[in-house]
Amino acid sequence: MDQVVSVVIPVFNNGPYVADAVQSVLSQTRRPDEVLVVDDGSTDGTAEALKPFLSSIRYVYQRNRGEPAARNRGIREAKGNYIAFLDGDDLWLPRKLDIQMRHFAEHPNCGLVYSDMSTFDEKGIIDPSIARRYRLTLPSGRIFRPLFMRTLFGSGSVVFRRDCVEKAGYFDEELLIGSDYEMWLRFSRHFDMGAVDEPLLQYRFHSAMATRGLGLKLCNGVPWEATVIGKILRSYPEAIEELGKAVVDRRIALTYARIGYARFHASDHKVARLLFKKAGGYWPTNIRYWAYYGATFMHPAPIAAARKLYHQLSTS
Repeated sequence: MDQVVSVVIPVFNNGPYVADAVQSVLSQTRRPDEVLVVDDGSTDGTAEALKPFLSSIRYVYQRNRGEPAARNRGIREAKGNYIAFLDGDDLWLPRKLDIQMRHFAEHPNCGLVYSDMSTFDEKGIIDPSIARRYRLTLPSGRIFRPLFMRTLFGSGSVVFRRDCVEKAGYFDEELLIGSDYEMWLRFSRHFDMGAVDEPLLQYRFHSAMATRGLGLKLCNGVPWEATVIGKILRSYPEAIEELGKAVVDRRIALTYARIGYARFHASDHKVARLLFKKAGGYWPTNIRYWAYYGATFMHPAPIAAARKLYHQLSTS
């Protein structure tokens, strides 16, 4: 089968960065066959920044409907039998497509290939490898279990066969946070996945990034990861028996505890208390959760002072 690759770049108010993102795609050693930029209702200078590239890309504008809708629009508009994504403020390294498409050629049963990534900001590289930073082993094959336990890759690192969408479905447009994680979990139920243990995506941190802080927000008191996990378990109830109920409960507990720690350290003890109580309900034997739960009844001021003193002593 011929490898015809369409790259979809969903953008929303990425004016200062989108030209670099597009250029990183056009500069691939294995050039994509099509580049679609789906503008999800930008109100800044995004459209102006894209003008120099209009002879090399397809520009599609839609009213603001959220990133999952922009990604779905890109898939539907794409002509390729392979789809890759890049957010409008991130970058690809020059050999990304070359390496990943070779992987598909060598592993014809593979439905999706992902890679490691690095992070950077205006000062330069922050983490040269996320896999090394978090001591991750990037698995291949049927990876539902390790992917269920934690997010393993960014969506800008993936290339997948278009026909996978016909089987597993499109992005859930109701999930404004975590729609990509939910989709890749669905993919992992049906297809082999390949891993490239090399950073091929550069993920940019900046003050205007749309996702900054979203991962620590609650929707009706529920973390986004718990919402995603709940949807997956409703779609694939057999996964509970496969993984074990204790494993599932501990995974859900972690989603509440993660935000609980952030809220606690921000002195928002009322919300942290509810989150640690919920986490402890899923994982009753976790002493750490209950210790933090008890600490939320203390006044935030002396805790903040003790933490400040501890840091001073540890760095002196």
